[in-house]
Amino acid sequence: SKCEAAFLRIKAELCSDRVLIPFNPELPLVLTTDASPTGLAAVLSHVIQGGERPIAYASRSLTETEQNYSQLDREALAIIFGVSHFYYYLYGTHFLLVTDNEPISRIFRHNKALPQMTSARLLRYASYLSGFNYTLRCKKGVENKNVDCLSRAPIQHAHASTDQIISEEVNQICAQVIFQISNHEITSESIKKETGKDPDLSKILHE
Repeated sequence: SKCEAAFLRIKAELCSDRVLIPFNPELPLVLTTDASPTGLAAVLSHVIQGGERPIAYASRSLTETEQNYSQLDREALAIIFGVSHFYYYLYGTHFLLVTDNEPISRIFRHNKALPQMTSARLLRYASYLSGFNYTLRCKKGVENKNVDCLSRAPIQHAHASTDQIISEEVNQICAQVIFQISNHEITSESIKKETGKDPDLSKILHE
């Protein structure tokens, strides 16, 4: 039919070199994420001459368990999905992280203290994101169409739970930290010395 043919032409165009561009480590990176009741999506883009050009798209359907998450948790999961999916592009470099969910943008702002009532799931996500160098920006939903459409029509296939993957990552990070600490000889003198280097704790010592 004409509608089907038009859809296939648009799909082919979105995946062509007229739209997609190759990854360039010298150009600014943007990761845009979104979640719907049934799926997650992310678009990795470069900023060129003030506009965004996509490098790659990603989406997946939600598991039955994930479909029961609150919208806040689904939006957070979309961020984790996008970051983990494009890990090798993002790790070790600065990128702009864009979401259309204002509460999530406040919770996951880089190097900001988490709200006291943050759930265990969001704390785990925040721990994972702490290993990345990003600036978080909230965009209006009507301006987030490039990724919104993908989250509402996600790829349907078997997949591992993102929560399970992140839990394994966080456990590895914690194990590494514990191992590093166990290899250091901690004494009262070393604690005093390191405390003096901290600008906040040193104020307490001198009060």
